[in-house]
This record gives sequence, C-alpha cells and structure tokens, in this order.
Amino acid sequence: MVDLSGGQDGPLEHAFSNSVFILPGIVVVGLSVFFGYKLYKSIKEKDLKREEKRKAKLMKKKK
Repeated sequence: MVDLSGGQDGPLEHAFSNSVFILPGIVVVGLSVFFGYKLYKSIKEKDLKREEKRKAKLMKKKK
C-alpha cells in the first residue's frame, strides 16, 4: 500500500490502494501484448504473401 502521509504531525493522511497502480499496469501490459501480437501476425502475413508471390513467379517462368 502506498502511504502519502505528511509525518506524525502532518495534516495529510491519505493512502492509495495498490489496485490503483496494479490495474493500469495490467491494462498497459495487456495492450502491449495485443499490439505486439498484431504486429507479429501482420509481418508473418506479409512474409507469406511475398513467398507465395515469388513461388507463383517461379512457376510462371517454368511454363
């Protein structure tokens, strides 16, 4: 738990629950994983299309 206290005589006595920091952390990590996966999938798809195009070109040359 994060404690934001101004000391024993301080007027500020307030504490934040750890979930205030954990929940946004989970959201950020989740979004990072999601967009990383989408980027990986996009790169693999481009690579596959490029390979198929190259194979089609080779088949066309052989005929």
